Amino acid sequence: MNIKSYTLFISVSAFLTAQTASAQVVKYGNDFLNIGTGGREQALGGGTAASTTGAAAGYWNPANLSAPKGYKTDICATHSFYFGGLAQYDFAAGCYQADSLTSVGMSFLRLGVDDIQNTIYLFDQNGEPDFSRITYFSTADYALFFSVGRRLRFLPDFSVGGNVKLIYRMEGSFARAYGFGIDLAASYKKRDFSAGIILRDATTTFDVWNINKEKFDSTYLATGNSIPENSVEQTAPSILWSAAYTVHLGRFAFMGEIGSEITFDGKRNYLIRSDFACVNPCAGLEVSFMDMAFVRFGISDFMKNNHLYISRTYSYVPSLGAGIKVSRFSFDYAFMDASTNSYEYRTNVFTLGARF
Repeated sequence: MNIKSYTLFISVSAFLTAQTASAQVVKYGNDFLNIGTGGREQALGGGTAASTTGAAAGYWNPANLSAPKGYKTDICATHSFYFGGLAQYDFAAGCYQADSLTSVGMSFLRLGVDDIQNTIYLFDQNGEPDFSRITYFSTADYALFFSVGRRLRFLPDFSVGGNVKLIYRMEGSFARAYGFGIDLAASYKKRDFSAGIILRDATTTFDVWNINKEKFDSTYLATGNSIPENSVEQTAPSILWSAAYTVHLGRFAFMGEIGSEITFDGKRNYLIRSDFACVNPCAGLEVSFMDMAFVRFGISDFMKNNHLYISRTYSYVPSLGAGIKVSRFSFDYAFMDASTNSYEYRTNVFTLGARF
């Protein structure tokens, strides 16, 4: 290591140490990165660190980042919407097989709510409402992943990988945040069995928030709200793991996968919870015909619900979907229902994929 590289390393280490000392660990930090993406993966319950390969693996497990056999490049694009179309979630990814052992990839995602009414200046100087003073803004979260995955030369059943994540978050013109994080991953595959694990936010992820106080005037303060301050938020590490096994019966194949998300940012309302860690289990089943047509089922997000006047109840999110693969192209769809009596909690996910 030359003197310039050494100086840069010391400077970056000192900066991260200082940020760690002043940052605040927040619960559900950057949670838009944990929603999940992909019609296939969401239909299987969102715990697919073992079975997801190709471009989508940049999000789910970069250790599995490789183009399908016989191809060099894999790309995919996903669109989904939440709360009756109020929130839009978009994801695009690609990966390239650099050599027989190494693959590189890049992923981009956005979660946004657009056309939000800004009524701060609704009332004029006489205290009368003037609807022409209403303006509109958007709130959106962006992330860009740079991924690498490599199969180990002397242990060919094992692969390792990682992500470098760049984050940008905006709340209209009121606030901006810039973030940085690292994910580490590993996978194992032997015949019809596979297992995978990803440590998200391995070094914790930092978001530096900058508040534009000029956008908050006396009208805002008159409501009794306080203006937020510039801050550094820190997202604690979490783990996603899963194991999958495939059974072949003639032209049909049955793949079952189980896994869980484990968080360490405080007690959550998960089925298994403690002050140290909380576990959110999930499972999925995929039935395929000649590796061309697919039907999928999943279950996830088991929650303990405490009600004021009734005893404790439990809830979960079922999911189902289908897919088709023709030559170089594929289409996958998933439907999730977090509530049996509310349209707003039903989600549709669409994914297109291609390989070259």
